Amino acid sequence: MTDLDKAADATAREFLSGIYRTVKEFDVTLARNAILDCLFCAEEPNFIRDVGDHPLYAADARRVIGQMAPHMVDLAGRTLSGWPAAA
Repeated sequence: MTDLDKAADATAREFLSGIYRTVKEFDVTLARNAILDCLFCAEEPNFIRDVGDHPLYAADARRVIGQMAPHMVDLAGRTLSGWPAAA
């Protein structure tokens, strides 16, 4: 996991902990990868689109990413500000 991945993970955890009482690791993974996709750094290009269409994960992805959508620019900025290379 790169420093940017760690920063996205921390941002995702912080955001989700403000919404859900118990944060699931799968939700953190979805949120982290969505943030990275917005920064064009996701391992899978077009992660948000692809996971939203996936037969097994679409419902969870739409729930998590739907909560994040209005805040995505802020979440991407917070991720970059927590990334050591950005300092």
